[in-house]
Amino acid sequence: MGSIFVVVGFFLIVVALVVKIDGLTKEHKRLLSQFKMRDQEASHVQQLTYELAEECCQMLLLQLNHERAATRLNPSELAHIEQLCQAIPVICRELVLRPQPIAQALQRYCKKYNGDGYAELEVFINRHGRLISSWQKNTFAGYLQLCQAAVMLVKDLSSNESIKTVRPKPEMV
Repeated sequence: MGSIFVVVGFFLIVVALVVKIDGLTKEHKRLLSQFKMRDQEASHVQQLTYELAEECCQMLLLQLNHERAATRLNPSELAHIEQLCQAIPVICRELVLRPQPIAQALQRYCKKYNGDGYAELEVFINRHGRLISSWQKNTFAGYLQLCQAAVMLVKDLSSNESIKTVRPKPEMV
């Protein structure tokens, strides 16, 4: 009689373990499916981010080229601004692959694509006060603001600036 209780007890324990394993299997499948779905969403968002970075780059380069002929900036400064804008998609990818300071990502870009002209870019940024605050944010958003401010610098120093109309002084009679 005692052995029947042991067998029944053992059977109940096995049934409880099977039910628990079944529940864990279902939970595992549910979590795995959620993970795959979120991974696909993350990949999609990542791809959209790359596309937006590329579009931002193209838009800024278009604006820069539109103002290039009329600006009073020297050609080397224009080249620096162009380089900053062209680096947007590459820096975006760099930051996604490995979180790092913007300066480090730009250094890597310069080393790979510009023969290590990073020091010249930094001098250019520090020469123009309106660019410094965006650069110091050390974020990708700050880098985009830096590029926008640099393109606006070209526009502001353009000879096509709107000329203020000077009103003639009223004559005193």
